[in-house]
Amino acid sequence: MTGTTLARTLLGLAALTLVGATVLAQDNSTITINGGTTAVMMKAPSVMVNHKNKTPCLAASFYDNYRPVGCTYQAGIGWQASDGPSGFPEATPGNKIVSLRSGITMAIRVGVSLGVGSNDAIVILDNDCGGIPCGTIDKTNLCQGTIRGLPKFGKSNVVMESFRCVAQLVKGKAHWVYIQSLANSQVVWNFSQGAVGGFVYGNNDVWGAPASGQPVGALQIF
Repeated sequence: MTGTTLARTLLGLAALTLVGATVLAQDNSTITINGGTTAVMMKAPSVMVNHKNKTPCLAASFYDNYRPVGCTYQAGIGWQASDGPSGFPEATPGNKIVSLRSGITMAIRVGVSLGVGSNDAIVILDNDCGGIPCGTIDKTNLCQGTIRGLPKFGKSNVVMESFRCVAQLVKGKAHWVYIQSLANSQVVWNFSQGAVGGFVYGNNDVWGAPASGQPVGALQIF
C-alpha cells in the first residue's frame, strides 16, 4: 500500500476515531491507530464465515446497539484490547452506556473478535464515577464474565458472545462495559453500526482521560 493510499484511508476513518491518530503495523492487512486503541482492517475482509451457532438476535431491555440496526456490527474496525503480545501494550477499552430501565440484569452479549493469542476475553460491567468506571481494573465490578470461541477479526459481523451477569442497574444512570484480553493476546471489540457514547482507555490497569461521542462496541445487556 502506498503512502498516499494509506493517508486517504486514515482520513476516511477520522469521523469514527479520536483526533491525532498514529499508525502501527501489525501484519499485511491490519493496523492500529489512535496510539494503539483502535484496530482497523486495511483490506476488504474475506468472505464472512457462516456461523451455524450464531446467537439468536433477541432484543435486549437494558441496552442494545445490535438488534435495532439489523443484528450486525462492523467487522473490520473496533477497540483494541491487549495484554503483552509483541508490539502491544496492556490495553483496556471501555464504553459508557445509559441504562434504559431499572432492574436486575441477566446476561451481557458483546461482539468481540480474535486478533492474536488466546481465543478468550474478559468482559466487565461497572458503575460510572466521575466519567470513568468506578471499580479498579482487575479487582472490582458489578459483574464480570469470560467469553470464548471468538471469530477471527474481520471474519464475522454477526457473532455475539454471551455470559451470565446479575447486576442492579438504574434507568437513566450511566454504566461502563470494558474488555480485557488474556495474557499474550490481542482481541478487538467491534464497533456497532452507529452507536456513540463515552470512551475511556486503560493502560497497564490505569484509566486515562475519558472522551465523549466515540464509537461504542457491539453490546447488548439483558
